[in-house]
Amino acid sequence: MKTLILALSLALAQQATPGQVDQLVVDPAPGTTLTMGRGSYEGRFEITAYATGLAAVETTTLDRYLLGITEVPTSWPQQTLAAQAVAARTYLAWTLDRGRSRNGNRYDYDICASQFCQVYRGPGEAAEAWAEAVAATAGEILIHEGRPAQALYSSSAGARTRANQDVFGGSPVPYLQPVDSPELEVTPYVSWELQVSADEFARVFARAGYSFGDEILDVKLRSEGEGAGQVSVEVHSEQGITVVPVTRFRAVFNVYGPDLYPGLMPSARPGGGRWPQTILSYTFETLYEPSSQITELPLPASDAGVPGALAVVGEGWGHGVGMSQWGAMAMGLDGATYNAILDHYYGLTPVDGESMLPGTVRVGLAIESPAIILTADGPFDLITDEYSPITVGPGEWLFRRSGTGLVVFAPEGARYDSPLLRLQRFRPR
Repeated sequence: MKTLILALSLALAQQATPGQVDQLVVDPAPGTTLTMGRGSYEGRFEITAYATGLAAVETTTLDRYLLGITEVPTSWPQQTLAAQAVAARTYLAWTLDRGRSRNGNRYDYDICASQFCQVYRGPGEAAEAWAEAVAATAGEILIHEGRPAQALYSSSAGARTRANQDVFGGSPVPYLQPVDSPELEVTPYVSWELQVSADEFARVFARAGYSFGDEILDVKLRSEGEGAGQVSVEVHSEQGITVVPVTRFRAVFNVYGPDLYPGLMPSARPGGGRWPQTILSYTFETLYEPSSQITELPLPASDAGVPGALAVVGEGWGHGVGMSQWGAMAMGLDGATYNAILDHYYGLTPVDGESMLPGTVRVGLAIESPAIILTADGPFDLITDEYSPITVGPGEWLFRRSGTGLVVFAPEGARYDSPLLRLQRFRPR
């Protein structure tokens, strides 16, 4: 009985928390821009509380969404920008045609705003050259067998792009097969290298649940690719052969390497600074030198050898499937049209795809966040089911997970007569 009373008391306390709501809408007035992180947005926001944290989803028009794509420098050749605009528009159409991802269904958005979908930072500062590319290709997408193509693209492929089946597995996609990429004279990712000891390699992979025993004998690619199927890395050790798909191999190094060895990963670039990731692409070779045993001296087994060493030598940045952005840049410099660029990488020609494009797009800007900070440069409305709508002014606004819902903190010094708002200042940790 006491347990039931306590549970009811906690539930009532949560319901009575001042200003706590499950969801609210942030609706900017015309001309108001909302800044979150590195993005500047003009659409209608929904901020929703989930058990995993807060999600921020913007609803915007198709054109405003495309204007907010920031995948390549806008100083690049105009025909390169036009090719990128068609690829981005096609990828959106393909995403919608395929259906929402698991997170998209869970958090109610069509497409995410990160590199896992397409990098979108809002149209607030869209450059004129990019706006011209979007307008010049309005409604154009790539179609294969009557449906939007999966217009994959990545930063740099190196000398040649990759087959989709070699990187991701599955069946070959006709328009995602290897072609030469004329970028070696311009890409900064023409060559990169990572060198680690066998012990460092084993420790990184141990974080991901792999165990290779006390001695690694060899690390080598299982397939050379070029259409033969998904490439894997074989780790030969005293425990046998462990097969790691190349996608997993790269992810483990990129996720756990910098955490364990921040001074070593990512590696230093020859010209200074560091590479953006530990393993930049799936186009690499592995060179492994096993430990050398010292037999002349009566040393303990742990001290009887020089640790082995692994070198990963590669080119390009990204998955390398479909269009290479640096390759498209090189073609643009050489005077190629955007149609020629797209035909080279996909073997497809843009067509009118208006009927396959949405009028509005729901973009997942953030998920599973303990707090979200929005900076407004003008007025906007806060709308909830629990309280009357309120129009508020510019400043830095904090939305924080609280109990089973969320609460809103107004900017420092603000004064609003609404039970929705908390007026004290709070900084998330």
